[in-house]
Amino acid sequence: MALWSKNLLSRWTLLRKQEVFYRQFHALVRAGVPLPTAFVQLRAYAPSEAFAAGLSVVAQAVARGQTLAAALEAQPHLFDPDQVELLSAAEQAGTLDKVTAALAKHLEEVRRLRWQAFMSSIWPAYLLGTLIFIGPLVGVASQSQVRSLGQVGGAYVAGLVPLLLVGVSVLLTVVFLPVAIAAFGAERQWDAFALRLPGVGSALRSLAASRALLTLGLSLSAGLEIARAVRVAVISTGRPSLASKADAAVASIRQGGTLFDALNALSLFDRNTIGQLGIAETTGTLGETLERLAPEVHEETLRAVRLLTLVIAGLIAVLALGFIVKGLLATLFGPIKTYYDLAGQPTQ
Repeated sequence: MALWSKNLLSRWTLLRKQEVFYRQFHALVRAGVPLPTAFVQLRAYAPSEAFAAGLSVVAQAVARGQTLAAALEAQPHLFDPDQVELLSAAEQAGTLDKVTAALAKHLEEVRRLRWQAFMSSIWPAYLLGTLIFIGPLVGVASQSQVRSLGQVGGAYVAGLVPLLLVGVSVLLTVVFLPVAIAAFGAERQWDAFALRLPGVGSALRSLAASRALLTLGLSLSAGLEIARAVRVAVISTGRPSLASKADAAVASIRQGGTLFDALNALSLFDRNTIGQLGIAETTGTLGETLERLAPEVHEETLRAVRLLTLVIAGLIAVLALGFIVKGLLATLFGPIKTYYDLAGQPTQ
């Protein structure tokens, strides 16, 4: 179940459910409702049956006296590790009201970013669909031996089926590739490769940096000590190759290193961002700087996604244009070539 939940469709729908949960949780906490009672209410108004079942277990655990973190940690298919860590610190520091509100807002922004990326991908998808459904017509036109309507239909279907199979295969690969990667235990290696890809890597790093900055600010405001806050921030990026560096960053700080040194070793932030964080740490303005930097990096993420979409759309357009031009040339010059081929053959 945990492995299957890694597919993109499940992650997409879970994000919205988490946002609804945290908004409801924030309202109950702000009203002063005790946690056992709050989770009974949350279970009744859960955004899905699966979420309700998980919250039912959480409600029973909290009623038995378990901590909020321990209860939520037992539901890894519903709550991310960084969320559990944040809520644990907020429970201890008495800042659940502030942290649940910030988590709900953060998840809303991530959802909006995903929708913007999805809407931006419609144009490349449209071009790809045009290539799949119109391309075979060009191929039919280039076949001079096709005469009857039945032959035209048969030739079109023969050209369409392979393209459809390729398109469906690509779509299924994109949706379920994370499941296959997790099944083979290659998440860290694949993630490191993806972060190095031109265009794609910059967009992924920008998104990870935005989440890390926001989570770092939330962690510090929730009362986490700096080393633990850095660990939560690194885990919140959702990048396995970065999460493997979390322990090293924590060890660096606890051995007397600075926040700047720990974050710089991650190779996640650009020079401008890491420089501002270093100055903020020195001047004691880290909270204000993090609050200002997170939206700025978020905007950079949007620009990176738009640029990547334009590049993909351009590549698909060039591919479609080349395919159409090839078909037109075959249609125009195919009969001429056939004529000369026949002319060069000896007569019987």
